[in-house]
Order: sequence, then structure tokens, then C-alpha cells
Amino acid sequence: MHKDIKKIFHEEQVLAEAAARYGFSKDQVRFLADAENYVYECMKDIEPYILKITHTIRRSSDYIMGEMEWLRHLAIVGISVAKPLPSLNGKDVEAVPDGNGGSFLLRVYEKAPGQKVDESDWNETLFYELGRYTGSMHSLTKSYKLSNPAFKRQEWDEEEQLKLRKYVPEDQIKVFQQADSLMNELRRLPKSQDSYGLVHADLHHGNFNWDHGKITAFDFDDIGYNWFVNDISILLYNVLWYPVVPYDDKAAFTEEFMTHFMKGYWEENELDPAWLMIIPDFLRLRHMLIYGLLHQMFDLNTIGEEEKEMLAGFRRDIENGTPITAFDFSALV
Repeated sequence: MHKDIKKIFHEEQVLAEAAARYGFSKDQVRFLADAENYVYECMKDIEPYILKITHTIRRSSDYIMGEMEWLRHLAIVGISVAKPLPSLNGKDVEAVPDGNGGSFLLRVYEKAPGQKVDESDWNETLFYELGRYTGSMHSLTKSYKLSNPAFKRQEWDEEEQLKLRKYVPEDQIKVFQQADSLMNELRRLPKSQDSYGLVHADLHHGNFNWDHGKITAFDFDDIGYNWFVNDISILLYNVLWYPVVPYDDKAAFTEEFMTHFMKGYWEENELDPAWLMIIPDFLRLRHMLIYGLLHQMFDLNTIGEEEKEMLAGFRRDIENGTPITAFDFSALV
């Protein structure tokens, strides 16, 4: 959670407002997580829903409306997603003033059917279905039309956590140089309807449920305009970062995952295989983004040795241009 939001969050007050505006009992609220949003499970009419709370420090109501609109588009065209639930006032986003000129922003979603994947699910069938699901999203996002310019989501290089100079200590010159060089290189990549569009940008096994072979995705908080291959790269980065079943050989697991994933993906969406050769660069970009995110979250004056060692490892990787995986992606092309 953003450290500035933590300082001003009064849980009891905000949850009381949420319960009143969405019609659920405050006594039936269960805390789930507090990464980039405060996330709770709540009960309404004996059905479970998911409440997410953020602040205008990091999001605006209009920006969240861009997420809600795209979610409804995906649901209409046949993608299984956790759809938003309007408040009793008919609003997709409710604002609760914080008393200091800002607001906590509330929204509620259906709870996705099924469960998080476990070790028994972590196999080629899941990887293939993930590919099909991602390919379907990329194919069907091409027909999405923004209804209001105010709802437009960010372009890939507007991502807050990529603004490393804002969060990373100013003496890390090599980090900034590596980030600038990579981002300038990526800006030269072509964009077309077949390669670039509105994407999830944070799909991983923590953000979908698995229900007898069917995927339902949630947590669309990070959606933005990006290359389809970067959306794939983000998913790959995430499964490499914390796999359900640990691997012994990162390159071998990359090959296994991507082989089955792309088989499913290409069944649903056409993507020139040449794009896969750029995945190593996008994996490095994701590493830089996570480095920025960690600095956004941590107070460097109070973190422990474990966090310091983690940040030092990220810094070494970025400064040295270390590949995230040694797998040769030309094998997929």
C-alpha cells in the first residue's frame, strides 16, 4: 500500500460509509489484502462481493470509470470477468471525503467463481487455458470504443511506478540510465490494432480464479494501453517470480510455460511471432517497474535487512542489464 495512503486511512469510518452506500452489513466484512488497494470480502443478500478501496492520491473517479467500462465491454463480448456492482445510488465509484481535500474511492465487484489455482492445477492444461484467455482478451479488446475521453487509461510509459526518479534515491544514476535507454528503445516499436491496445497489464494466478477448467479474471486496476506482447511478458514475469510449484531451472520452466501458453493464445488471437523476440526487454521493464513500486511502498529509513537485500538485488539486476530468464525466445518463433 502507498505509504501516504496508509497514514490517513481510518478503516472503521470508511467501511461504515461503504456499507451504507452499497447495502451490506459492516459486521460481515472480511479483510483480504492491502497491496495497491484495501480489499475486503463483504456479504450482500447472502452473496459474497469484493470491496476495493483506494485514494485520490493514486487514482481518480474518472480513471476508475475507464476500468469499469472496459470490464463491461469484456463481459458483453463473452469474457468471464468479475463484473462491477453499482452502489445503491447507481454509481460505479463512490467517493468518501478524507477531510483533507482528498477522497477514498470505493467500488464493489462480483466475487469470481472457483478458487485460486493450487499445485494440482499447475500444469500444461492451465498454461494452455491461460493462453486462450489472454488471446481472447486481446482479440476482443480491438472492438472496444471509449465512450468518454475522460475515462481514458494511461499509455504504457505513463505508469507511475516507471517514474523511477520520483521514488528511487537520486544517486542511483546507473539505474536511471538503464531505464531511460530501455524505454527510449521501446518507444520506437510500432503500434497497430493487431499489436497494441487496452490490456489487463497485471494478469497472474493471484488475479484469477480457476473453476473446473474455466478462468475468471479480476483485479483490473492496472489496465492500460500497451503492446499485447508486454501483457504476455507481465504474465510470464509473474509466474517466474512466484510460481505455484517451484522450478529447478528457470529457462526450462519458461519454455514449458510459453510453449503451452502460446499454443492456446494463437488459437484465439493472431500475433506475429516476431514480437516474442522482444519479451526479454519487456521482462526487464517489468523488473524496473517493480523496483519503483517497492520504493513507493517502503520507507527506506525503517525497512529491515530482508527488504534492503531485495532492493539491492533489483538494483544489481537493473544496473547490469541482467536477463530475467536465460530462455532463448527464438525457439518459439
